[in-house]
Amino acid sequence: MGGGMKKFAWITWRALANAQWFLIFAICFFLILFITSEVIMRYLIHYPGMEVEEIATLIAFWFYFIGASYGAYNRTHIKAEMMHLVFKTPKKLALSRSIATFITLVLAGLMAYWGYLYFMWGITKGERSRILQIPMVFSQISIFLSAILMFFYFLAELIDELRQAGGKTPIFLKEESK
Repeated sequence: MGGGMKKFAWITWRALANAQWFLIFAICFFLILFITSEVIMRYLIHYPGMEVEEIATLIAFWFYFIGASYGAYNRTHIKAEMMHLVFKTPKKLALSRSIATFITLVLAGLMAYWGYLYFMWGITKGERSRILQIPMVFSQISIFLSAILMFFYFLAELIDELRQAGGKTPIFLKEESK
């Protein structure tokens, strides 16, 4: 890969991660505002505030799933790893991790497929929220988009693991990890 192309790929890689981080931060900020306003409305003003609760629930989808894809990017997603107790050589350990990452990649692919089907179902059914009549597809698409991102990040992780199993240096590790 040429130097210009490699630089473009790295800039795109970082921009995508930064956009996710910004989205997580913004959603978190608005969730705090919505939940605080709901508490004030419910307990001080004695207004049920179901509209606020509905919006908070719909944007929480984005918080959960973009957070999951960002965890895949950072490689901080939840995993139970005990292979280092079985395999003592770095190559064998990297190969075992490659297998685990491949399985994770397949599962992310299934999740992306199911997320796509759910998103398409939401479009065809035209489902709307109960109070504000917001199209549910706005929250359902978060599952599909996040699954695509997770698939992409797990593919990068698999490439890194296979390179390490072959005795080469990884190319997609975060700059802090290199």
